[in-house]
Amino acid sequence: MTTAVMNAESVARTIQLIIAPTVLLSVCTLIQNGILGRYTSVGDRMRKIDQDRLQLIQDRTAENREQRLGLLDKQVPVFIRRHTLLQKAALTIYLSMLTLLVCMFAIAICVILSSNSWAIAALGLFLVGAAILVIGVSLTALEIRISHLAICYELRRLSIWEDL
Repeated sequence: MTTAVMNAESVARTIQLIIAPTVLLSVCTLIQNGILGRYTSVGDRMRKIDQDRLQLIQDRTAENREQRLGLLDKQVPVFIRRHTLLQKAALTIYLSMLTLLVCMFAIAICVILSSNSWAIAALGLFLVGAAILVIGVSLTALEIRISHLAICYELRRLSIWEDL
């Protein structure tokens, strides 16, 4: 195994090779910011539901108490599922980011050692990182779908109460 001579041209080429995982890493960061915002929002909403439920349990004279408790009881499992999906999505994106970071090191080692094995490993890591990112985005899309269905359900229930 011979080592490559490092000159300005080979360094520039190495930097260009590392740019693809870096761009994907930037995409991961942007997506992750959105996921963490949703994760925080869903968690805050779960705490609010808990407070509302406790307040309704303590206030036995509240108007439509049983219906409101029933609605909150139906919302809790949906919010737990959404929160879990967002947690899995966030962890998946972090795993993708870690894989892409390792890919950058593999590219650098590949160039330093002029190794075909490291080149294949770097390509594999890049593809695995991209695939993991797709899984994380898919989990987020599923959570958004569930969120839409939950909002529609809430609005239908509230419109039924208005008709009473």
